[in-house]
Formats: sequence, structure tokens, C-alpha cells
Amino acid sequence: MSTPGELGMYDPAFVAEHAPWLRRGLFRYFRADVSGLEHLPEGPFVAVGNHSGATLIPDTLVWLAEYHTAGRSTPLLTLAHDQLFTAYPAPLSRALARLGAVRACPSLARRALDAGYAVQLYPGGDYDACRSYARRDEIVFAGRRGYVDLAREAGVPLVPVVSHGAHAALFVLWDGAALAEALDLPRRLRLATFPLSLSLPWGLWLGPLPGYWPLPTRITVRALPPVSPEGPPDEVDARVRDAMQAELTRLALRARRERRGRPESAP
Repeated sequence: MSTPGELGMYDPAFVAEHAPWLRRGLFRYFRADVSGLEHLPEGPFVAVGNHSGATLIPDTLVWLAEYHTAGRSTPLLTLAHDQLFTAYPAPLSRALARLGAVRACPSLARRALDAGYAVQLYPGGDYDACRSYARRDEIVFAGRRGYVDLAREAGVPLVPVVSHGAHAALFVLWDGAALAEALDLPRRLRLATFPLSLSLPWGLWLGPLPGYWPLPTRITVRALPPVSPEGPPDEVDARVRDAMQAELTRLALRARRERRGRPESAP
């Protein structure tokens, strides 16, 4: 039997049984709006996303619930942090692995693409998921662009997937990247941040949260047209980030207008 985090744990029958009720609950609670699946190519691809909400990353859950219930012919695996497989309760780690979570390892991702899977990844990692609330409308990849090499070497397109809203599920006051560096956490635990956050039920908390109760923020996810990975990696990375930042800015502006009771087309 495969170990959670490795290839071979994805279970289509388990996904078919559990993804629909997960989608119903998540979409109702977060008033979720997901669109752009028509942009997804048939066959393997690398989906490049931003995500928010620290340890819970509810926008990722919304996106995966939508993908897994949309009748797509290409199964999707998601690269996840080592902590999901080493620090989470074993039954939860196993369930998430059966839903498609694998370790964020380049060789595993390449093997998955070669085997016919699509791969969802988040280059910004915890720099992105734990960025401060003041930076909630920024695409943060922290200079990471290995995803471009992965797609080019596998000969598959890049699909930007932009999410907005999940950073209001809690409030990250400070990312704690300097503290994480001082504690040598990048080497010891592959943690680049040590955030100071405000959440339910913990209140003010320093460090990775042991789960939390998310506030019912509205989450919006958009899949954008594919980007070719061919060309200098820095230029491809810039094209992906520019497209994602433009869409995230648009979604943030629309959300502010909706809160003020103004239509999206208003000046």
C-alpha cells in the first residue's frame, strides 16, 4: 500500500463519493464562485495558483472541490507541504492523499505529469498562504519559478488559477519570515514563515495554527487561459504572474464595489 504523500494514493472512487458533499458545504459556507474551467486543456497540465488562509487554505479546498465534481477526464493531483503528511492526524493525511494530495517534490510532480495527471501547485508556498492581510491582494511567489521548468520539461501548458477572498477567513498580522529564518525553520521544517495571526477560536496566535474556524468570507476562483512554458523561465514566470496579478486586482476591486453596493461596471 502506498504511503500518504507518494503517488498511488489517489482514489477515484473515494473522490466520487466525497467531493460532492465537500463542494456543497464549502460553496454554501463561503458563497463560492468558481469559473474558467473552459480554459483547462484536455490531458496533463500544470495549474499555478495563489492561495490564502494559512494552514487551512480554504480557497484551495474550494477549487479542488469544484474540479473534482466537474466531470473532468484528467485527474488532478495537488502538491502539498510535508507537514500535511507528518503533522496532521494520520486518518486525515490518508483521506487528503486519496483526494489527490502528494508531497511538493519536483520528481513526484514530473512522474505524475508523465502518468497522465494534471498537477496543481502553489509556488509561493507559505510565503503566499501566510502573507500579511495588508498584502492580501498581491501575488507572492517569493522568486520561485521552478514550475516553469517542470511544465517545459514535461511538455505541458501552464494554467494560472487565481483566488480571492480567503485571506479574510482569518487575519495574518505579520508573516514572521524573519523569525522563521532566525529559528532555522526553512531547513528544519521547510517553513519560511512563522505568522502572527488573529483567528477563531485561538485569538492572537504566533506560529502555525493547529487548525482554526474560518470566518465566512466570500471566495472567488478564476482559471485563466493557458500560458506556454516555452521561452526564458524568467519571462514565462513574469507572464504568469502578471496575468494572475491583473485578475486578482480585478477581483479585489469587484469585491470592494459589491461591499459598497455598487455594480462591477460602475466607475
